[in-house]
Amino acid sequence: MGDIQVGHCDMCGTIDQISTTFFSFPIACECCGPTHHHRVDFCNNCTPVMPTEVNITIKVNKLLDPIHEGLFKKVR
Repeated sequence: MGDIQVGHCDMCGTIDQISTTFFSFPIACECCGPTHHHRVDFCNNCTPVMPTEVNITIKVNKLLDPIHEGLFKKVR
């Protein structure tokens, strides 16, 4: 049996039973690797939505030469 998780809902802010989903972004970051993943916890009353802002860590060389250093992943 799965354990019931209780935590803070990222959508409405209540503390309740939560589920978790992940959104992927085509950006190579230092925290996740070739594709950035953002975790969203939500309660049974809410529907998770993709965030409009995320914080990521990128090495400076990727910013100076983003194509060569593979900052952006090809999206098909």
